[in-house]
Amino acid sequence: MVVLLVIFMQLLFFLQPFIEELNYPMPENCAGGSTGIFVNGRELHQKDFDLLASRGLPTDRDRSYIVEISGRVLDEDTGEEMDSLGKLAPT
Repeated sequence: MVVLLVIFMQLLFFLQPFIEELNYPMPENCAGGSTGIFVNGRELHQKDFDLLASRGLPTDRDRSYIVEISGRVLDEDTGEEMDSLGKLAPT
């Protein structure tokens, strides 16, 4: 898979996957979240939380989830599979 960075419909450059220098986790606070809900290691911003909650993400604070692009949700603490959020992105 190749990630393309595009600004104003012009190709800037190709960014190849698995670049060792970029292999660091995102900080928990990278989205400016304050919801107490963590998805894939980052705290959700209120807008992201509202959108995912409207699709069925549990709203209990101080919880962590793993959400796959397919919409599959796992409770990070228990490993329990939750109700799916439905397809999250076009493929």
